[in-house]
Amino acid sequence: MHRTFLKLVYGRPWHFLTRNSLLVLLCCIISFTSLGQSNYSLDSLKQIIQQNKQDSTTAEALFKLSLTRDRTAPDQAIEAALAALSLFEARGDQSGQASCLLVLQGVYREMGQNQTALNYAKTGLALAGNSGLIDHRIWEGQRSKSLFLGEIGQTYLLMDQLDSAEFYTRAAVAENEQINGSTWNFPIYLLATIETIEGRTLEAENNFRKAYILAIQNNLAWDTLQIYSGMSTLFRKMGKPDSCLKYAQMVVKPGYRATEIKNLLESVDNLIYIHRENGNKDSVLKYLDFKNLVRDSLMSIEQDRKILQITFNEHLKEQEIENRQRAYKDKVRQYSLLAGLLGLALFSFLLWRSNRQKQQSNEKIKKAYDELKSTQQQLIQSEKMASLGELTAGIAHEIQNPLNFVNNFAEVNTELVAELRETQRRGEGHGDAEDILDTLAENSNKILEHGKRADAIVKGMLQHSRTNSGVKEPTDINVLVDEYLRLAYHGMRAKDKSFNSEFSFIPDPNVGKVNVVPQDIGRVMLNLINNAFYAVHEKKKQMSNGYEPRVTVSTKLVSDPKNSPNSQSANSLIITVKDNGKGIPANIKDKIFQPFFTTKPTGEGTGLGLSLSYDIVKAHGGDIKVESQDGEGTVFSVLLPI
Repeated sequence: MHRTFLKLVYGRPWHFLTRNSLLVLLCCIISFTSLGQSNYSLDSLKQIIQQNKQDSTTAEALFKLSLTRDRTAPDQAIEAALAALSLFEARGDQSGQASCLLVLQGVYREMGQNQTALNYAKTGLALAGNSGLIDHRIWEGQRSKSLFLGEIGQTYLLMDQLDSAEFYTRAAVAENEQINGSTWNFPIYLLATIETIEGRTLEAENNFRKAYILAIQNNLAWDTLQIYSGMSTLFRKMGKPDSCLKYAQMVVKPGYRATEIKNLLESVDNLIYIHRENGNKDSVLKYLDFKNLVRDSLMSIEQDRKILQITFNEHLKEQEIENRQRAYKDKVRQYSLLAGLLGLALFSFLLWRSNRQKQQSNEKIKKAYDELKSTQQQLIQSEKMASLGELTAGIAHEIQNPLNFVNNFAEVNTELVAELRETQRRGEGHGDAEDILDTLAENSNKILEHGKRADAIVKGMLQHSRTNSGVKEPTDINVLVDEYLRLAYHGMRAKDKSFNSEFSFIPDPNVGKVNVVPQDIGRVMLNLINNAFYAVHEKKKQMSNGYEPRVTVSTKLVSDPKNSPNSQSANSLIITVKDNGKGIPANIKDKIFQPFFTTKPTGEGTGLGLSLSYDIVKAHGGDIKVESQDGEGTVFSVLLPI
């Protein structure tokens, strides 16, 4: 509430005032509200705002602009206050926020928008709370909570909601806000006004007198005039005309500071009423004349105010339209969200019901899972045993050749020894004995040679078939691949006597030793080569004469191969297994590395060979790829980083 006070001193008492004197007094009274608002230069404020620095100086300038425009251009005042409020919020300045909210609630109340005024005032009250927030801009050094409580009480009073007005007013009184060392008078004056309206005259008179004393102590002399005005109305209701006349005359007495127009008119109405009751026609005419002067002089101001009100209302309508559009969009979003939530709720219900059904059949599922897991373990074990069987068959077939040589030469040596003994017994030629001994020595060397060959095969297979430690070690890849190629071939021969195929190994002599887990890479080679031999054998069964089964295995060092996911490596090793068998149909090529997928008849394959091979190669940081043409053949490429 902004007040400016003019000292109007006249040398004559009230009843000697002329019409012109009354007019001068009236003009001074009307203009007091705007004279005090010229403390700030509008140009300087606008210059600061136009710099748009978004700092505290800009915020303060916007706030001061809202004070200068609160009565002449309320829409501009609101716009400036809201902009200042936003800056204060960004800077975390709660005192600045509270000051802006005080201005906003005051402007909206002045324009008759009491509900909006209440909303801003209650927002300010929530901000102030119990934090002891102090105002530094409007009521220097006063607590914001007390100010907002008083403003809310006043707004409810204007809305004729006396219960709410009294509630907030008594809360403001309870705060016991101190001004100049004494309790703030305004909440007590406001309470007395409420009590006057409700007819509690004794309480009202007591609070008016208390408020009067406090106003003097607060050094707020202008508040005494609104207290006098209220007391004149109270005594009029109480039927005390002398007291009513006394306090009403004090409001319009020229020697006092100007008061607000509403208090002036209130006191003039009381004077007219009392003089009419007393039969003082001259006084009645004089005050009626004064009242008419007030009304006539207020006409232009009221017209300006109505124009402002219309402009302000139009501004509010525009804001309301924008708010409605925004609210419509928000509703659309809300309905969309609600629809989504309903869908989610329905989905959740279905999911809950599904989970409930799953829980009810949990034992069956668990049993089925255990059976499946057991079956998987059996299949994996079957795959291992199949690999072991193939390896064993290959070893047996591979070692059979040197054993046959050993057996044959041993039989020949036995016959030669018998022949030598017979020659000695007969005492025949020394030359024959020497020939027999030479032959025995040569045969013994052959037996030793093939025995060592068998020993090397056994040692190599023991090394490759020992328990897998999972530890990488330098391994001669060419030797490992060559051994498993021959083992795979002999294993197929041992299983099926009708099997036959050409096979060849093309090693890269520069490969040398590579750091791998030999047992794992051996298993990969065995799986891939066995599949290749199986493919060419099946094609041979279906083809007429002229088809020659062929499997080619090769190793090669490459630098940054394009098909390698590890192209950043300096060097890589590619092991290729190529066959001219049936090939792989395009529609199943993406499935061949899936566990338990197989094209072999039931009982001939578990579908785990390629899956395990893929996992082993990936564990080595490599990759395995396949290229195939249906009916033409297949090429598997194993890429290993070096």
